[in-house]
Order: sequence, then C-alpha cells, then structure tokens
Amino acid sequence: MTATTTAATVTPVGRVLALATTEVLLILRNKTVAVSSILLPVGLGVFWTFQFSSYGDPARQAVSITLQLAVALAMGIYITATQTLVARRQARVLKRMRTSGLSDRGLLMATLAPSVVLGLLQLAVFAVVNVATGAPMPIDPLPLVLAVLGGLALVVTAALATSVVTPTPERSQITTLPLMFVILGVGVVASLAPAEGWWPALMLAPGAAVGDLAQLAMTGGSWTAATAGLPAILPALVATVGWPVLFGTLALRRFRWDPRH
Repeated sequence: MTATTTAATVTPVGRVLALATTEVLLILRNKTVAVSSILLPVGLGVFWTFQFSSYGDPARQAVSITLQLAVALAMGIYITATQTLVARRQARVLKRMRTSGLSDRGLLMATLAPSVVLGLLQLAVFAVVNVATGAPMPIDPLPLVLAVLGGLALVVTAALATSVVTPTPERSQITTLPLMFVILGVGVVASLAPAEGWWPALMLAPGAAVGDLAQLAMTGGSWTAATAGLPAILPALVATVGWPVLFGTLALRRFRWDPRH
C-alpha cells in the first residue's frame, strides 16, 4: 500500500495533487482566510438569492446570478488565490518547490487549484439554492457556461498578475480591492444594460462580460443583431478572451518566484 502511494506521488500528476491537497488543508486551517473566502461569499450569495428574488422574472434573476458569480469569483477565488501565491512566495515555498521536480506550470496549478475548487463548490451551492427557491431556469445555458469559464480564466490570471505588485500577504487585502469592486459593480450594471446603444462599451471593464452573459442566458437573444448589426453576445465574448490574455501576458512577463522586499 505504501509503495503504491509513493509511486503515485512521484508522478507529475501525483505531485500536483499532493501539493494541491496540502494547499486545501492550509486554507481551511487559516480561520481568517476560511471565513473571508468561503463562509462570507456563501453567505452573501445566499442572502442575495432572497434579497433579489426574481418572482419568476428572468431579467431579475440575471442580477441575482451575476452577484453570485461575482462574489464566488472575486472573493472566493481571486482574493484567496492572490493571498496564497504571495504567502507561498514570501515563505520561499514556491522557490523551494521549483527544485522538487514539479514544472513551473504544475506548481502554479497546484497552488491555485484549491481556490478554484472552493469557488466552484460555492457556485454549486448557489445553484442548489436557486433551484430550491424556484428561480427560473436559463433560456440559453451556453452563455452561463461561458460566464463561469471566462470568469475563472479572468480571476486566475488576475491573481497571478496582482501577485506581481503585492509585496506581502497582508497587502493583498488592499491590492485586490479595486478589481474585486469592479467585478461586483460593473457586472451588475452589465446584467441590467440593454444590448443596444453605447452599453456594449462596458465590456471594456473586467468582469462586465460575466453580467452580460448572465443576462443573455436568462433572457435569450445571444445571436440577435445588436450594435452595428453584430450578435449581441460578441462584445462579451471578446472581453471574456481579452482580459485573461492581458492579465496572463503581464503575469508571464513579470511573475516573481523570489520574495519581494
């Protein structure tokens, strides 16, 4: 049994899973992180379910879903992932683990995976609560799936980029605030905005695509002609790809493995 377990952990996948499991335990043992990244987002998401009860109105439900997505992505994943990266860097864990046989990509995946999994579990809780309260189902599920996948790509790459300018884990509580508020605020506005006029310009802000895609999922019309005769979903799709590419490029060029002083 021991030999089998040891053989499993010496494979690249085994090492990643072992490190990711350790990261989960570290997050759960840190009471401050556990409350701020798990309990608080879940509490807010469930509260907003009842505060913004749709009463069968799909457009109103889009606002509730956007808030749930935003709080899980921004608080549950983005802030937690940034804090974890900076803490491991400052403790020289990342630098030491680079000599363990793990690739840089595998090391970052193992470090970030727990935050992503916890965020997805929060979204699963919200989905169950929505169904239990009789919320209307999406007319077109595809935009909602894209909102989740695009949101994950956004906050993970943003966490990597934010860690570049964050010297200590304590400072991450400050450096993550601007983007967190943008994702929450702009996402809600985008979930209410019409597809015509100047409103598609909101897609220039990170997180707005999540709200727009949630609205399209609940009300339909993703492929109907909007501004300049283009499909209504197009601006959100461009933003969904564009922001992760931008943050990912910044992180790729500037990411630091050594502690900052």
